[in-house]
Amino acid sequence: MNTMSLSKKSTSPFLETIKLEDGYFFALSYHQKRIDRTREHFYPDAPPLSLPQALMRLDNIPKKGLYRVRVIYEEEISTIEFLPYEMRPVNSLKLIETALDYRYKYEKRPVINTLFQQKKRCDDILMTRDGFLTDTSIANIALLEGEHWYTPASPLLEGTKRAALLHHGILIPRQIHREELKKFSKIRLFNAMIDFGEIEFSTKNIVE
Repeated sequence: MNTMSLSKKSTSPFLETIKLEDGYFFALSYHQKRIDRTREHFYPDAPPLSLPQALMRLDNIPKKGLYRVRVIYEEEISTIEFLPYEMRPVNSLKLIETALDYRYKYEKRPVINTLFQQKKRCDDILMTRDGFLTDTSIANIALLEGEHWYTPASPLLEGTKRAALLHHGILIPRQIHREELKKFSKIRLFNAMIDFGEIEFSTKNIVE
């Protein structure tokens, strides 16, 4: 693991997770937008923060391989870490109802970690809010009906990969109740590290 501290560690930081492959950072504009949105809400008087500039100043960027880049920040960036990445297989989901509000991506997420322990024999959880589908513990989702992929209109967290897929017209936002799952044949999980289509399985593997 490579780590560089850039400023004093904050007490309740936020997190951006960025894909780095063979020295190339993916989707920086989408990550920058989420950082800007978070900082505008919590630190409205803070000067702008440039994610690309912060990354380009580093002299320890791995040039080969696939890495999960953790950018921890508050008013300023405190730490940037490069962690070798290997995707965890997911082929089944346990439905879990929650009232969690996770619109901002915090570094610490104790509630989600506690909910994850309820997955039983499944690989992950699929959280619902008032019965409507949101996210798994690690990813946004999309469901296939006919020839179209639909993603929950109100996810717990608006992921950067989800934003890109919506922008390019690949996904259609829609409120999806857990009782409607039988309408859909397949589910895909995706996030900054997991490409759209890398994790796909039958909705029959989503259990109550």
